[in-house]
Amino acid sequence: MERDTILPLILKDEKGSIVDVLLESEKGHRKSIEQRIIWYVHKDTGRLLPYKEQTPFKEISKKSGWYEALLFPNQETLPEDQMETSREAAMPAAAGGDTLARLAQVIRQRRINLPEGSYTTHLFTSGEEKIRKKTGEEAVELILARNPEEIVYEAADLIYHMLVMLEALGIDYTAVLAELDKRSR
Repeated sequence: MERDTILPLILKDEKGSIVDVLLESEKGHRKSIEQRIIWYVHKDTGRLLPYKEQTPFKEISKKSGWYEALLFPNQETLPEDQMETSREAAMPAAAGGDTLARLAQVIRQRRINLPEGSYTTHLFTSGEEKIRKKTGEEAVELILARNPEEIVYEAADLIYHMLVMLEALGIDYTAVLAELDKRSR
């Protein structure tokens, strides 16, 4: 039996600001559409749960590598210190550096604030060894990927977990970019 793929679910307010980032499965996506409330995959149990008091939404869609839901007005947005990760924070950008910078900032804020229900929070609270192990698992999954779609997906997972590991170790990701820059000369 094929497992249900888990992807990020980005919740946005009417202005396009990110309200929250959760995990979503195809089953949860279908259930959200059917019931017109947000359902998400709990990071620890893997169970489908309704989001905060059965939050309704205007629209929900599957993008290339994530789900996105536009909430009705008056839904709570991220704290002010996280607002720089607004409109395109979790979306692919033409310039990879911008995407890495935004992702690294989101990861840093998750480490500082440890929001409940966040997969990144789960990693930080599980400790450095768990983060190292998960990063290694993602590297193996990339090596085992066989088609371009799987390779892209697994490479993104590896980069994310690598950024979490660097943050946990107190290493700024720009040190890695500087090393790559030196090697390209």
